[in-house]
Amino acid sequence: MRAGKGIGILLAALCAAAPVAADYKGSYARGVKAAEDGDWATVRQRMQEAVGERPEAAPKVNIYGRRWEPYVPQYYLGLAAFNQGDCATALAQWRSAANMNVIGGLPELKAEQDRNTATCETRLAQQSRPQPPKPEPPKSGGTVVAPDGDTPKPNPPKPEPPKPEPPKPEPSRTEPAKPPKPVETPLAQRVPAPLLEAFRAYLGGRYAEVVRLNPDSFSEPRARAQAYLIRAAARQIQAELDNSAAGLDAARADIRAVRAANPALTPDPALFSPRFRSLYSATR
Repeated sequence: MRAGKGIGILLAALCAAAPVAADYKGSYARGVKAAEDGDWATVRQRMQEAVGERPEAAPKVNIYGRRWEPYVPQYYLGLAAFNQGDCATALAQWRSAANMNVIGGLPELKAEQDRNTATCETRLAQQSRPQPPKPEPPKSGGTVVAPDGDTPKPNPPKPEPPKPEPPKPEPSRTEPAKPPKPVETPLAQRVPAPLLEAFRAYLGGRYAEVVRLNPDSFSEPRARAQAYLIRAAARQIQAELDNSAAGLDAARADIRAVRAANPALTPDPALFSPRFRSLYSATR
């Protein structure tokens, strides 16, 4: 990948020199370096940490020393999803407001994003296109036309092969019945559609949409706990952006609801920022 090679060298130096901390610059630096190495799982994790600390993209930020570089974590989240075969998430990240407001001013990154967007749109269109029905083979016993143009003659049916004699029955053996194999339900059917859409909105930086989610609308306890968790994370980020103490209190209330619904549930480091995980651990 040619895009951002200069950034990657600079940010790699930052990763080696700076201590590991819950800082969006360090997470962003490690994410860009992982993108150059093709480590897309690490790109996703680091860029999600950066978005949790600072969701707004910017044409330039002071990454290291007096060097200013573009800050576009949503672009790299989309790039990771694209290379992992998830075109729906890639398009959601690239078309998010945070990314669209900045990426147009970065011609090299914009060109690569446009190429990958066209590829994703083609893939999704092919997946949704219905397949043509297969033609049925001709049946025997039809009609053929004589070579001299005379009246068509019936095509005689092919003789059936002789049927083999049935085997002699063997003494029946009683075997224990095998239990049926459990049928694996696809992920899209296991996760309620509103909850899945809330996760996509969270990853796309649309936190106001996530805050409007109503966890009590889910009757299944696991889904309800996941809904409270994603809403708590969105409320925490929104509260820090708005400098709202009431928003943080609402996030803590959602965390307590998560523990009440599913005490074993913990935030996934690949999806949730260090600040939110710290708030989750401290809230009782």
